[in-house]
Amino acid sequence: MDLTTLTDEQLAEHLNAVLAEQERRQRLAAVPQQLATMAAQYVADGGSREVIIEAVTGAPDAPA
Repeated sequence: MDLTTLTDEQLAEHLNAVLAEQERRQRLAAVPQQLATMAAQYVADGGSREVIIEAVTGAPDAPA
């Protein structure tokens, strides 16, 4: 892609799309560990592991 041929508006849109994609990739990389840490803290505080599993996977009888 030749960025020099884009209008200012097109370039701004492209920048926003790139930034959004970077944020998405960062979330995909970070969230599993964040979730594991939060779940471990919840269980350590006396919370039910089953509640965490249901929160992540949905209720067993929930429609797909």
